[in-house]
Amino acid sequence: MYYNFIFLIRIKIMITTRSPYRISFFGGGTDYEDWYSNHGGGFLSFAINYFTYITLRIKPKFQEKEYRVLWRLAEEVKNIEDIQHPIVRETLKEFGYHDKGLDISYIGDLPGGAGMGSSSAFTAALILAIKTHQKNFITPYELSYLSYEIEKNKLKETVGIQDQIATSYGGFNKVIIDKDGTSHVTPVNLSSNNLKNFLDRLVLVYTGTTRRATDAAEKSVKNISSKKDYFQSLFDMVDESHNLLLKNNLNDFGKLLHEAWLVKKKLSDDMSNKLINDLYDHGMKNGALGGKLLGAGGGGFVLFMSEEGMKEKLIGSLKKNTIVPVKVCFEGTQVVYEERERI
Repeated sequence: MYYNFIFLIRIKIMITTRSPYRISFFGGGTDYEDWYSNHGGGFLSFAINYFTYITLRIKPKFQEKEYRVLWRLAEEVKNIEDIQHPIVRETLKEFGYHDKGLDISYIGDLPGGAGMGSSSAFTAALILAIKTHQKNFITPYELSYLSYEIEKNKLKETVGIQDQIATSYGGFNKVIIDKDGTSHVTPVNLSSNNLKNFLDRLVLVYTGTTRRATDAAEKSVKNISSKKDYFQSLFDMVDESHNLLLKNNLNDFGKLLHEAWLVKKKLSDDMSNKLINDLYDHGMKNGALGGKLLGAGGGGFVLFMSEEGMKEKLIGSLKKNTIVPVKVCFEGTQVVYEERERI
């Protein structure tokens, strides 16, 4: 008697990616298409040592064929269209990802909606995980624009391009955006000593509140043509701040941050509030040269640049708040774990 044995070989796959959050110093708002398509845009920012992690796992064939997405909710659904997480749902649809038996889990080092570019970090990390599973190489430039495409055109969010570029590339960069949307990324080349001195003057403070970024952004860029002088001023500060850094003129850099914050508050009545204004005023009275609320406004993190020798006083005066130490992350979105096992 003869028996025919059929062996079905399937690959168990697990991929973990991470994307850094970012701190934007100057130029925020000029990275929106309504502005840069007419005037060009740009920004100065760096990626930081806090991350969004995405783990994508293809379940073995004998397990339930369904989509499981773990974030604030624990979703288990039969079809992509039923996934509640908008970025996951639209990204899977965009890349034609119809294999069932898929787990996606998310961990973030910092709260979402806090002005640190968390949505773009999430999107970039998810796209890279999918591309890695498909064995498709992708450059930071391509990743940034695919992430932007998902957020702006698939989710219909009011977003610029700076967060996607910052998280995809990593590092400390000046970025110029042409009218056709082409971006040019120039690393800010500081000596290790000058970079250390710069970082030693920064104080990042969590306000304890968050907001939906696109809601705040919509109000800032609404009727953008009537705010031309404000946006042009913010754009001009990108080159000015870059030059100050190259000259190691940190005092004037800090003062320029203050000027930029005063301009940004004019973009929308919802840019700031009493909590943020009180915190900012307190910082300015206790050793800060300047600062800003990160992100589109309304809540999240406030960044201060202290006067030389005044950082400890500034931090000491903010004992009731959460201080978050930061370093530059010179690596952009990347794969940190990949396993492919035959089963």
